[in-house]
Amino acid sequence: MARKPIHRKPSDNVGFLIGDVSRMLRTVYDRKVEPLGLTRAQWRVLSRIHRMEGCTQTELASVLEIEKPTLGKLLDRLCDKGWVERRADDADARIKRLFLTETVLPLIDQMYALADDVLDNAIAGLKPAEAKQLHITLSLIKENLAQLLNGHAVAEKSEES
Repeated sequence: MARKPIHRKPSDNVGFLIGDVSRMLRTVYDRKVEPLGLTRAQWRVLSRIHRMEGCTQTELASVLEIEKPTLGKLLDRLCDKGWVERRADDADARIKRLFLTETVLPLIDQMYALADDVLDNAIAGLKPAEAKQLHITLSLIKENLAQLLNGHAVAEKSEES
């Protein structure tokens, strides 16, 4: 017996909605940071190094889901601007760890201020409690997905949590 196809609009699927919101946030943010002379690739690398200071190029490429040679060229440009440093690992000099320089920190502050502005506008109309619940819910979803990516079953949550 043939299975009857499910007919629903993509907008009915929360996964599509999350993807659309994520894409739109990045696009709005791209427009905000463009006057700072930043490309999407650059701001993604800078913000991730800021959150993962001391990571390796391999770790960063994995998190950003880009190829190591592509990231290497981008890092070369950011190093040439004096924004990123590659430092030898204390235990293994062959390993290079990534750090932001003091020079780029004012730019990072500007980036985060613009990100806050984008998010404030994106969640305009939500009550503070709704915004907090959205953060809690998205954090739980992220945690569940991280468990799945690591090959672990997702633990059941009680409805009172």
